[in-house]
Amino acid sequence: MLDELISETDVQEAVVACVNGETVTVSQMVRQMGVADNLGFFDSFARQVLIRQLAHREGLEVTADDLQQKVDEWRYQHRLEQVEDTEAYLAVQGITLEDVAESGAFKRLEYLLSVQVTESKIEPYFVQNKLDFDTAEVCWIFVRDEGVAEELFLQIAEEGADFYRLARQYSEDETTRPSSGFLGRLRRKQLPKGIASRVFASEVGTVIGPENVSGGYALYMLQQYYPAEWHANVQKEIRKRLFGQWLQREMRQAEITYPIREVISIILDKE
Repeated sequence: MLDELISETDVQEAVVACVNGETVTVSQMVRQMGVADNLGFFDSFARQVLIRQLAHREGLEVTADDLQQKVDEWRYQHRLEQVEDTEAYLAVQGITLEDVAESGAFKRLEYLLSVQVTESKIEPYFVQNKLDFDTAEVCWIFVRDEGVAEELFLQIAEEGADFYRLARQYSEDETTRPSSGFLGRLRRKQLPKGIASRVFASEVGTVIGPENVSGGYALYMLQQYYPAEWHANVQKEIRKRLFGQWLQREMRQAEITYPIREVISIILDKE
């Protein structure tokens, strides 16, 4: 029956994209998805449906005011101040204001659900994983030769040579050399594991190394250290992390199937 439906409606030849006059059909798209076994696109929709179901289970609803705010935010984001501009944009995109409202309602539900299932867990998570949210300004000197790295370290440790000057002069990392080896404000996980613990435990201005890193050797210097702080951005990050973990568990328990696999098989069989 599915085979007949596909043939009758000519779904295979429906054009999904046109690039400089060259078309991409549903058949071509589905074949490539079959080759790559890529269901990520469909998985995102399954995720949305599940979130709506879970929100309903938790008794969450989107108010009219919430919905209007989301639509207003969408119009502001796309700089659609006038009704005429909004209507023209919708026509070009092939969507309706109801589509925009539906998308906004989902985003609001997702947020409300994330708050409901994580709110009591955020602060305990921060306390237990506080070190993960420490940050530090770190500089480095990267060279490919170990002997050069050792010589630079000796110049700094025994002769008091200026780390920043040596970084500008000798570092082989083209990206950071102009900024005296500045890597940025980093968290522990953004540095190699063994090196991170040493850098974050050192005194400001301390140089450690030479360290064996990918492609060569490096000296690291802690420029400034910032202990973790309990603020809105950290709370938002933890909420997102915990909600993602919770949702993964819910998706594993849910009954989710992909009938599109049957469509892919039929189209591949026709080739």
